[in-house]
Amino acid sequence: MAKWFFPSSFFLFLGNWTGQIALNWYAYQVNHNALDLAFINFFRLAPIFVLSLWAGAIADRYSRSTLIKVSVTCSLVTTTALTVMIITGDVSMYILYIYALMRGVISAIETPVRQAILPDISKRLTISKAVAYHSFILNICRSIGPAIAGFLIAFSGVKAAFIAQSLCYVASLIMSMPLDIKTKQVVEKSKFSLSIAWRYFKQHHSGRRLMMTSFLIMATGYSYTTLMPILTDFRFPNDATVFGTAMTFSAVGGIVATLCIPTVLKHVKVTQLYYISSILFGVGLVLIDPAGVYALFLVIFLVGLCGQLARTSNRIYFQNDSDPEHRGKILSVVMMDRGMIPLGAMLMSLISEAIGIIQTFLLMGIATIVIATVGYIIHISFNGGVKHER
Repeated sequence: MAKWFFPSSFFLFLGNWTGQIALNWYAYQVNHNALDLAFINFFRLAPIFVLSLWAGAIADRYSRSTLIKVSVTCSLVTTTALTVMIITGDVSMYILYIYALMRGVISAIETPVRQAILPDISKRLTISKAVAYHSFILNICRSIGPAIAGFLIAFSGVKAAFIAQSLCYVASLIMSMPLDIKTKQVVEKSKFSLSIAWRYFKQHHSGRRLMMTSFLIMATGYSYTTLMPILTDFRFPNDATVFGTAMTFSAVGGIVATLCIPTVLKHVKVTQLYYISSILFGVGLVLIDPAGVYALFLVIFLVGLCGQLARTSNRIYFQNDSDPEHRGKILSVVMMDRGMIPLGAMLMSLISEAIGIIQTFLLMGIATIVIATVGYIIHISFNGGVKHER
């Protein structure tokens, strides 16, 4: 089933990233207001807080293959509808907010399902390799998706980028049709994800500290993708290719991270890798406004590299440390950290309006460094929860 799952994921992620860049660019060009971007991404990611717990229980109770097919179909329908509206006329910010909210609902359900199914797609793949391959595909799409979007926006207009997004979802749906992955389903009435997760984190101190650090860093650091259009437009006005290329370099860094992580984990504990890469991620944010465009691409590569090392090591830890029958529930709570991104984006957008975009990136980087460093010190002080590292 891996031969269908990974290609389906590729086209889904490619559509997601092409569409995300197109949506951010389109929204910012309407009013040139940083808060518009913040609200777009708030509506896109906020449903994670509301629906992730429920989605985790669904992932453990029902066919994950069927849930993937349904989620891809919903993505195709909603994106095609928006594309038609954009082609036929100007779209208001309220329509964009509704679209972002619908995409957020779909993502809140689809992401825990896709993560929970990873250990079952092939008996020949270890969990760490399956997660690494999945992250590799995601970052391949992060590299070519923004590049495709930037090229299409620059030479054919933003409408072409939305059309490309819809076509990617068509391909993903076709590839997902043969999926029939057998997983151990929970026969009894599924317990609410929060109660399962509460018991898990009460017993797993290292995991609890890891999750708390991740929630904070997602707010302070990972909102950089929302603010990048503002930074590039400030330094390189009306040049969509710089924004797209910068996001591509970030994704290339992520690709390198996913290629290296299985080897790195042979020499470094997964929790150590998480904290160290998070600190370096913050350093990259501090340095993200160098003198020229090439220096920007170099630093954003570092940000993408360290950011992906942190996120992938975080997911690998919890994939390894959770029971198969409750994996969806645990991961649904863990992946609620993504919901901190829009909250951070809104806060950082307000700060950027007050003190400027350059100073905002500096603040984001310093805050991320402090949080990751404090988390690492506490982790070492309590012996890192080695008991639960596998």
